[in-house]
Amino acid sequence: AYDPRAIKGIGITYATSTQGADHTIGYTIATEILGVGGTIDPLSKEGQVELSRNLQIATAAIDSTGMCLFIAFAALDDGACLPALVDMLNARFAINLTTDDVTNLGMSILKTEHAFNMAAGFTNLDDRLPEFFEMEPIAPHNVVWDFTGEEIDAFWDF
Repeated sequence: AYDPRAIKGIGITYATSTQGADHTIGYTIATEILGVGGTIDPLSKEGQVELSRNLQIATAAIDSTGMCLFIAFAALDDGACLPALVDMLNARFAINLTTDDVTNLGMSILKTEHAFNMAAGFTNLDDRLPEFFEMEPIAPHNVVWDFTGEEIDAFWDF
């Protein structure tokens, strides 16, 4: 349903997801199409790697709590939501996390999943979309998937 030629951020998510081309692991549609947590031009490459990376980190952190991913919409759109979620976790588990701790947790999870995939034999060449996306424009904007391998690989620079 989400073509990566016309919605560039979701293409980065498809390419880099540690669990296959899964839109829910870094749902850039929220920002690119729905305007949740800001806006970004879905047809432009600018900012898409960072958007997908940040959403994948947040998704990994949220998934690790057992909470429904749909809370991400509130967390993206309301600055008070993430601190409230961290307070809830702290109260429930008698711990003392900060919002930075939760972000770092998401980063660690994503890096661990990626390391697992690399140890299982995957390479950066597996983080590529099918070539036809680069050659066949999609209407009505007549755009193609135009990220280079190096740009996609930069996703993991965190």
